[in-house]
Amino acid sequence: DTLQPLRDQTLAMQAADAIRGLIARGTLVGGDRLVESQIADQLQTSRGPVRDALFLLRAEGLVRDGPRRGSFVVQLTAQDVREIYDLRAAVETQAVRLLLQRSDQLAIGGLEEALEQMRADAADPARSAEADLRFHGAVCEASGNSRLHAVFVRHATELSTLLRLDEEHLDHETASTVRDHQQLLDVLRAGDLAVAERAFRVHLEEARDRVAAHFAEAEHDGRADRAPRRMPAEMAP
Repeated sequence: DTLQPLRDQTLAMQAADAIRGLIARGTLVGGDRLVESQIADQLQTSRGPVRDALFLLRAEGLVRDGPRRGSFVVQLTAQDVREIYDLRAAVETQAVRLLLQRSDQLAIGGLEEALEQMRADAADPARSAEADLRFHGAVCEASGNSRLHAVFVRHATELSTLLRLDEEHLDHETASTVRDHQQLLDVLRAGDLAVAERAFRVHLEEARDRVAAHFAEAEHDGRADRAPRRMPAEMAP
């Protein structure tokens, strides 16, 4: 056997980033059909990179194939939400442990930037949700464990959609979000490992229960089975 020639993945990665962006911003939602020819036309590229992009997104769990119907954005269930947040709790509490064991006050201080951005965007739930994601990503990065941080990044698009839902539609006020994250930063600065781990776990479990309840209600009402929409024409090259 011989190795096959390498294929240029640059366009595929750019296409995947563009689709991820639409999912993260809520322009594409669960159940939306992804039509290769439409995406290729909007990105002004051939269908090959788009096909490769969809392959990457399937591996990330963001896209699924429907029998003889093409590719669709994955529709999360209440169980999916619980699993995502339980994984977050495991990852982030370990990040907190590693961060505090390093006693790196400079890294902890760096989290203030994300918090300040959250305050600045308090009037815009969507931007506040982005700052929320940056805060938690910064905690994982500050742990010093690159693989742990990679796990967080791997689920960033799913987390972005759930955070937007929480802050835009579930009556979780931005002021409360800022206050909650200030408290998380305060416990990190205090340096008590048990208190910090518990604070992060409670923070994430409360969000898990709030968002999962919304998805469970939608499933009960049958809203998760809505007909697929046409792909929005908002993808820039």
